[in-house]
Amino acid sequence: MRAVVFGRAGFLDSFMADALTAAGHETIIDDKIPNRASRFLAILRASFSSISSNRTRAKDKASRSRQAAGKSRKPNSADGRQDVKEVKPNKLSSGPSELWLVWGLGLLILIFYSNSFSAGLLFDSESIVKMDPRLRGVSLANARDIFARNYWWPTDESVLYRPLTTLSYLFNYTILGNGENPGGYHVVNFVLHWANSWLVFLIARRLAGRLDLAAVTASLFAVHPVNTEAVTNVVGRADLLAAFCVLLSGWSYLEAQFSGARRARWLAITGVAACLGVTAKENAVMIAGFVVLDDFLWRWPVLPNGNRLERLKALFQKSWAGYLALIPGILLIWLIRRWVASTALVFEEFFLDNPLIGAAPFQRFITALGIIGRYLQLLVFPQKLSADYSFNQIPLFGTGHSETDVIAWISLLLIGVLLLAAIYLRARQKLFSWGMLFFFLMLLPTSNLLFTIGSIMAERFLYLPSIGFCAASAAVLCEVSNRLRLRWTLPIIVISALGVRTFVRNADWRDDLTLWTSSVAAAPGSYKAHMLYGEAILADAERKNAIPSEQVIDEALKQHEIARSILDTNPPLPLKWENITSYLHIAKDYRLKGQLADNAGRRDEGIKFYRKSLEALGKAQELDRFKNQLSREYRLRRGIPAGEIPDIGNFFVYESLCLTYGRLAEWEKCEAPARYLQHIAPEQPSGYQLLGAADFNLGRYHDAAEQFLAGLLVNPANSDWLTSLRTTYENLGIEPNPVLERGTTLSLRSEAPYVRDQLTRSAEMVLRLFKESGKSEEAQELQNRVLKEYSLRPEVSPRKS
Repeated sequence: MRAVVFGRAGFLDSFMADALTAAGHETIIDDKIPNRASRFLAILRASFSSISSNRTRAKDKASRSRQAAGKSRKPNSADGRQDVKEVKPNKLSSGPSELWLVWGLGLLILIFYSNSFSAGLLFDSESIVKMDPRLRGVSLANARDIFARNYWWPTDESVLYRPLTTLSYLFNYTILGNGENPGGYHVVNFVLHWANSWLVFLIARRLAGRLDLAAVTASLFAVHPVNTEAVTNVVGRADLLAAFCVLLSGWSYLEAQFSGARRARWLAITGVAACLGVTAKENAVMIAGFVVLDDFLWRWPVLPNGNRLERLKALFQKSWAGYLALIPGILLIWLIRRWVASTALVFEEFFLDNPLIGAAPFQRFITALGIIGRYLQLLVFPQKLSADYSFNQIPLFGTGHSETDVIAWISLLLIGVLLLAAIYLRARQKLFSWGMLFFFLMLLPTSNLLFTIGSIMAERFLYLPSIGFCAASAAVLCEVSNRLRLRWTLPIIVISALGVRTFVRNADWRDDLTLWTSSVAAAPGSYKAHMLYGEAILADAERKNAIPSEQVIDEALKQHEIARSILDTNPPLPLKWENITSYLHIAKDYRLKGQLADNAGRRDEGIKFYRKSLEALGKAQELDRFKNQLSREYRLRRGIPAGEIPDIGNFFVYESLCLTYGRLAEWEKCEAPARYLQHIAPEQPSGYQLLGAADFNLGRYHDAAEQFLAGLLVNPANSDWLTSLRTTYENLGIEPNPVLERGTTLSLRSEAPYVRDQLTRSAEMVLRLFKESGKSEEAQELQNRVLKEYSLRPEVSPRKS
């Protein structure tokens, strides 16, 4: 073998030495070479001059290997990977170059993700982090709720169970003290992505036996812009943790093959990491796919000749301990899914998030294949990236959209070609084969091919599968670079280009307005992108002014009407698949326009806009009542007694009705929606505030005071209740006023007999509402607080029919 001469080894020299040693060159350290430039030129000359001789030697070696294999097939010898006895695990501390690579990989990620640390808590992060009371403190009660309730609790019912991910948010929120400051969450995401990238490097180096291929694979994965949704979006934490567990478990499985006496220790890590992974996100169960793929490519080819059954037996004899280590994780995810299915009351089919729910079997299958083609397009050319692909960005196959149909057939052809190439090249280009097969395997749980999930397409779904794509791409890039004698030039160009796109994409995640502006541009067919863009326009303006300008409202209304037009299909969507929120946004826009006209003295014009708002709210109310009936029927089918089924609903519908009736001064019409708001969401203070306002404006001051006191019991932190109560008691003519004013501070004389009687009735009303809505625990907490703060023992009247 040609000797490659090095001078005194620095970082670059060691890196090149490792790469050339892995490629089969003998390296010699020579301190007499005068300077670094001379040493580097010597390296390049030696490496370029050896390319042709390497190919000749590789052909001779392959020929000798085939002849030897024909005479005697050794069980521990595999094409593309050295004999088990010869290959030793690559330790992180094996050389200074690997330590520098760890920091170099981290620096690479830091450079291109440097603008991600200021991104806000956007999209799902707002609900999952800001609205989860389990994150507010380290306590047994919060720990119990994390392990006993679903991932989206309390904002939504869900079949997702991810306690490890929720614990990681608790770590940020309380232990690190980040609260709602997003910076700390981004730091943790950065560290997880860095760790995942390093594990990718270790695995790729073990599988390929080459440092250059491993470095390119890890670098591509580290900076690929399609992964920004998992890294920069805080709730991408679930994908980061699941990938970390899969990679750690897979790496441990590979280590166990070479560890001798420590084999049991590595297999234990494999099993523990697999169990942790499925509590972070469900797709971590695909560690089983990692193990099977490794055995298929590296163990199966070297098994003794015989029929398939005999070879399977031989494989099982070699791998049974590794498979056994995976059983706890697989059993755990099965138990979790069974428990969630038996306890979660999720009756709604989220068709608008995933239209494949309403597709015929073949239509669903071929559309899902088309989506895989779209994923491949994003991985190759990630120009247009979106946070949402809801209805109707990806029309169903066969619904008259020729572009979708063409993409589906091209995707089918492309998937077939890539799978055939992966199988055909499994002996000659193992990393390419492993990468493509890994990509398709890891994509299965979210592909909608086996079963439908909550989304038709999402870039975060690519985080784990993209590792395989990056490995296959690294194999292609390095091969092309070698043939063109470019060495590192082509990979560096590609990695840099992807990194720049990642940096630009991170800027889109700065706030809601930038996120949905980019999403509408990338996915103009998504109703949700337009709807949330309109909402972001209004929210941004409301932060600057109490009431946005008419121009801003018109801009938001335009986006909301586009969203509504996407949903107004022909034939119309069934009511069960309709969206309430689209009507709510339009209703708010018209109410704000009416308020602006009112303030400008154009009362008649304002009334016209208020009526348009009520028209949209009427449709929303009809839809809400229909979904409540669907929920009741679903629960009856689950065996829940009719008397124990609470009504459900979107309280914003009834809140908006009250607000609009108030603008029209039709306070008597506000009473019914306000009472229904209290009925379905007694924990919402707005129900008591709005009904109290209606009673006050109708001259029912006694009832108004009871409503304001009820609001004070539900939300004691809000001092506005005391202001409203003071005004109400003034109108009742009670002297002295039970609400005392000391400077700017107000306090309630709860010991006053009149106030005490009202407090008792208010407490009884609120407790009854909580119990009617199935919130017995909250009712008990409220009862204890009323007893402690006011020394009251309210009695709850029987439930209303």
